[in-house]
Amino acid sequence: MIDSRTIENSDTVTQTTFRDADYETAFQRDGYVVVDFATPEIVEALLESYTRLNSGIDSGYYPSLMSPDQDYKAAANEEVGAIVWPLLNQLIEGYEPLVGYFMVKHPGPETEVSPHQDWILADESEHPTMGVWLPLTEVTEQVGQMKVLPGSHKWLTGLRGSPGFPMEWEAEHERVRDELMVTVPIQVGQAMVYDIRVLHGTAPNRSQSTRVVGSLYALAENAIPIHFYKSPEGLVQGYEIADDFYTTFMIGDVPPGEPFIEIKDYSVEQLSFDEIASRYAASRS
Repeated sequence: MIDSRTIENSDTVTQTTFRDADYETAFQRDGYVVVDFATPEIVEALLESYTRLNSGIDSGYYPSLMSPDQDYKAAANEEVGAIVWPLLNQLIEGYEPLVGYFMVKHPGPETEVSPHQDWILADESEHPTMGVWLPLTEVTEQVGQMKVLPGSHKWLTGLRGSPGFPMEWEAEHERVRDELMVTVPIQVGQAMVYDIRVLHGTAPNRSQSTRVVGSLYALAENAIPIHFYKSPEGLVQGYEIADDFYTTFMIGDVPPGEPFIEIKDYSVEQLSFDEIASRYAASRS
């Protein structure tokens, strides 16, 4: 049963996620691992799919899920999922794919992806939801490397959804980014496989070339997909969602159906930088 347990970040998850024990240890500690993931042929196949499928967006940063073209989103999901999911399934157990997509960052100073946690996609009290970040083009410091706050999946709390939710770290996000988050070098053919609760982000693309990433979310088997929506008036509602939700939904839309939970005047306590740093240090000991 889905209930308000999704609000809290449970650190009591004991189920094994990775088939490899060393990956599992690193994942439980840090919230992510970087693995050798795809052959050059697979990378080329994903790039061919990206080039052939036209998003209609030619500037800035965007995930393919933000395109207004539902046919494009559905095609990207089908093609990315068909390639990426079998590779991820070799690494983790007890999961099934939710949606595949591209994340594209054209050159430009306004393309930073600020520190964030991905939306809640299912009840996280028993199983983490998994993400894959697979660069298909070179990711250098100039292009904008991935940065992560290791271990933050274990102690950051609160709801996450659309179009925007207050986050307990947001008032200090620049200091957190600059002083606490670590750069994670990821080569073409490697992937960061991560718990989507972990705080992460990327710098702007200051190069002359477009950065392309293939991505996929996976839920624990038999998990019910959910989405949280926050109205302009502050009412938070949680919805069970259909299989095609992420290929038909646009940010700002109210999900269809009846909510399974409603929270009026939702808010979170803003953490000071010292408190964030203290929690981070404790998670590393």
